[in-house]
Amino acid sequence: AGEDGNGNDNDNDNGNGLAKVAVSEADIQQILTSIVEDGNKIPLSTSIQTALGAFTTLPRKAWAKCREQLIQHSEDNASAMEVMDSALFVLVLDDYAPENIHDAAANMLHGTNNMMRRGGEVGGKGYGYGYGDAKFPSPSMDTDTSSSGVGIGKVAGQFSNLAVSNHGFSNGTGNGTATVGDEAQFSTEYQGGTCCNRWYDKLQIIVCSDGSAGINFEHSAIDGHTALRFASDVYAQTVVSFAKSITKSVYTHGCPIPNIIDAEVLRAAETNKEKKGIIGGRKRELFDTNPKKIDFDIAENLKDTLFHAEATLGDALDADASYVLEFTNFGKNLIVGNKLSPDSVVQMSIILAYYRLYGEIVSSYEPVLTKAFYHGRTEAMRSTTMKAANLCKCWMNRMSTKNDKLNALRDATKYHSKKVKEAIGGNGVDRHLYALKCIGEKNGLPPHEFFKSDAWKALNHTILSTSNCGNPALRLFGFGPVTYDGFGIGYIIKDNGVQYAISSKHRQTRRYAHAIHQTLCEIGELLEPLTSQELGHHRSTHTSKEIAKVLKTAPAASSKKSLTTSGNEDVQFADGWDDTYGDTIQVPPSPQRSVSSSSSSRFPSGSSFVGISRQKTSTRNLIKKVGKKISDRA
Repeated sequence: AGEDGNGNDNDNDNGNGLAKVAVSEADIQQILTSIVEDGNKIPLSTSIQTALGAFTTLPRKAWAKCREQLIQHSEDNASAMEVMDSALFVLVLDDYAPENIHDAAANMLHGTNNMMRRGGEVGGKGYGYGYGDAKFPSPSMDTDTSSSGVGIGKVAGQFSNLAVSNHGFSNGTGNGTATVGDEAQFSTEYQGGTCCNRWYDKLQIIVCSDGSAGINFEHSAIDGHTALRFASDVYAQTVVSFAKSITKSVYTHGCPIPNIIDAEVLRAAETNKEKKGIIGGRKRELFDTNPKKIDFDIAENLKDTLFHAEATLGDALDADASYVLEFTNFGKNLIVGNKLSPDSVVQMSIILAYYRLYGEIVSSYEPVLTKAFYHGRTEAMRSTTMKAANLCKCWMNRMSTKNDKLNALRDATKYHSKKVKEAIGGNGVDRHLYALKCIGEKNGLPPHEFFKSDAWKALNHTILSTSNCGNPALRLFGFGPVTYDGFGIGYIIKDNGVQYAISSKHRQTRRYAHAIHQTLCEIGELLEPLTSQELGHHRSTHTSKEIAKVLKTAPAASSKKSLTTSGNEDVQFADGWDDTYGDTIQVPPSPQRSVSSSSSSRFPSGSSFVGISRQKTSTRNLIKKVGKKISDRA
């Protein structure tokens, strides 16, 4: 906090254009630690009953009604909700370590559904909700204790004195402890999953106990690439900070590595001591960075609603099936090397895999960014074109040749790329038609016959909802299906692989992922490899006949090829497809050398890679020491 030269408050920068941060990393650690310690005083079965995040999972109109009742019930509730609304994001700490990548994807998407018994949960493990909340294992196998929520800035978890009953809730007493009384009057089971440790109206940064982290965001407010920018900057700044810590003792006149995020730490704790509450002769409230717990006063008529919201959420989670496919056989490099669009190939793999599994060609959706336009967000690209349909039929036709399949793939991807460019330029149809439909409804006009047609209904019943969003900062990206019988498919295309995060409700998600994997493998078999490498064995002496044979068999005009040597020691080298390292003469493999099991299947047994000797141009002197070939060209 500070003032500019005119005596006005200036909390954004200090005159040099840098943002100011009121807490250091050490301060943040202390804030989080204090919240965790405070939460450990409250039993999980008590704190879970005020998990108001379950309200945010209700249909929007229902949640809006509950929200208004909360605000009208007390001024404290209204003030607390204002703090929640003004927060940039919510930090969520889950005492949950995913067993595998599939569980991690599901937890980041919607949390876990884990019913627990009072006083008998295994390891006392449970989860609760605060304003960004976490629950940590209790120290006893027989007690029900847990930690509190974690908040952003001044905000922390909220808990009230309640205990769950068979019908809903009953009042408790004491400082965060419930007076249960006769145990028979209360339910012995309660929700202990991370699903209650969320606030879905806000962008959420979720961190698990094993350090894995993710972002969950509500789609109506922002698009995927907005969240990606946020995650990318945080990740990149972390890398830059680490790099600077390495080089700070090397560069004496300032580190040349630029920051991704320019900010100055101006600790509020130190500033408060210096100013002592007086600024320019005016009394000013000191900037307090201590965490504050939010306590909501829940009206009686909302207690049952909260309980029912959590139960309904549990049903939704049980219906979901998430599966991750991390394909590593090839990625962007190989696809681009074959003059194909990586995104188009992935889109075709999704459509083709569904046709392979179900024999149906269904509606698919891919958002395309329209950021070139003012206030532009996305346009819909419908990947299920006639070219894609022809590809599916050709690919699954047992009489089709490899050339037939490759040509069909090229036609489909080329047409897909063309339509993507049209959508980017604002020439899509989905948003335009939907806008006309909405305008007609708002003006009380009867719906046009077009919007009642089977074609419109089929187009908007999206079975394959897909999106490409990611970069090296992310391992996965995904979302849920948009129809009850559909798949939600988020994917990230990397240089040497493709990651799919697939979700559906009551469908064979894992089997569909395997169909995509099989399809990608078949596509890979049709693509030309980027390199064709051979190993050669270099010898220091050769007969004149051997040299003459090399000169006779070498291409007449080959500016890229060279005859190489590397001294008198035996050296092996690789021969590339575009940047040639050397021509060799065929000789039996050296009996003293052997190829390790990690070598490529193209490498013959009896040879081992030692090093690469490279020369751009060949001369008469180099010819005298030409290598000998130990493997045939593939």
